[in-house]
Order: sequence, then C-alpha cells, then structure tokens
Amino acid sequence: MALFKKRTQLSGSNNSHSSGEPPRGESWEVWYARFKAVATSGNSRLQLQNSNQNILDLMDHQPLKDAFHRGIDATELGVQFAADFDVGAFLRDNGIFR
Repeated sequence: MALFKKRTQLSGSNNSHSSGEPPRGESWEVWYARFKAVATSGNSRLQLQNSNQNILDLMDHQPLKDAFHRGIDATELGVQFAADFDVGAFLRDNGIFR
C-alpha cells in the first residue's frame, strides 16, 4: 500500500480537484465501490479466486479515504492502481505466499 499512499500524496496531481471536495458529491461508499470496480476490472487478480473477497477489501483503507477526502477521482485512481499494483508482491510481503 506504500506505493498507493505515495502516489495519492503527490502535490499538484492531475487527479485532484481544486476544491478538495469528494468528486460528484458522492459518499465514501459509492466512491469506494467505483474505485474497486475499476481497479478490479483492470487487474482481475485483485478478486480472489473461488471467493467473494477482493484484496482491496483486506487492505488498510486510510490512504483511499484520504484520496476520497482530497477529491481524487475514483475512476482515474482505480485505473492507475490496477496498472501499478503487484498482487504477487503484496501476497508475498504479507506472508500469504513464500
């Protein structure tokens, strides 16, 4: 999640709205659902096989909540996250695969 946190903390990001308000006036739940759908669509390994669980649901959501409150667009962030997130490294780093 450090990569994600680093990217959302970049100042002057093109994904940030100048108002700092959540985009589209949506709730955290709607924003997160959109982020999750876009990220999973772009990186199907986020959805655990033979399970209803998604790796995103198991992660610390604070960096995502920070992005939400800063007004970062969930769709753009989901696309970026899907491209950058290494599922295998995450699972190894968290002791799931050795």
